[in-house]
Amino acid sequence: MAAAAPGRRAVSRASQSVPVRERIAQGFTKVEDVLYVGLGVVLAAGGVALLVNAVVQFVRSLLGGAIGPSVVTVLDQLLLILMIIEILYTVQVSFREHVLVPEPFVLVALIAGVRRIL
Repeated sequence: MAAAAPGRRAVSRASQSVPVRERIAQGFTKVEDVLYVGLGVVLAAGGVALLVNAVVQFVRSLLGGAIGPSVVTVLDQLLLILMIIEILYTVQVSFREHVLVPEPFVLVALIAGVRRIL
């Protein structure tokens, strides 16, 4: 009987370490979710602010009669908004499925390349 007691202790320690690991993993998952939500809110607010700024700038240049020179600037801002939307989509997918999808990053890289050319 004395030999069975240490075996039981080893099993109980192993069973106790699994819940601790699961709790730690769940804690990290919750922290990750909070960070994804915060990042999504910041990206969404930045995208909306950029869109409002682009519309105001476009209307000002349209009313001022100098639409030609400001088209490139407005287009640059719109491409930046598209990049933010794609990054926001990536954050959304990562939050929902806890998987990092590479396709939106490729699209962001393409948009960034077009912005660089402009």
